[in-house]
Amino acid sequence: MKLYQALTQVTVDDTMIDDVTNFKITTQLQAPLHFTPGQLYHYIDAVLKSGAHHEENNLRYVTDAAFIAANYDYRKNDFTASLQAFDDKVAFAQQIVLDLNRHCSVNVYPDKREFQIIFVD
Repeated sequence: MKLYQALTQVTVDDTMIDDVTNFKITTQLQAPLHFTPGQLYHYIDAVLKSGAHHEENNLRYVTDAAFIAANYDYRKNDFTASLQAFDDKVAFAQQIVLDLNRHCSVNVYPDKREFQIIFVD
């Protein structure tokens, strides 16, 4: 699955992956992400409806950097609120698309209280 799918579809007791406070998120990857899983989740939460079918969401917010640069409300998240210059917005959009479209799998370890995101690099 792609990372944006993992962040919108993996739940524990009907709670989304980043909202489960007693679980930690760990990653296994070779190439680093541009943003933390928490930042990516907050971006996804701002632009997509969690658990919704694809046709109910505008997936251009995760696949189209030009669309994101032109349409995303950068004031929605603390980590994007300071982006004012056009070049900074475009760089953000390109990086978010790269991160969210990486292929991964998710392991859930209830006994360890851990979500493990394993990226295919």
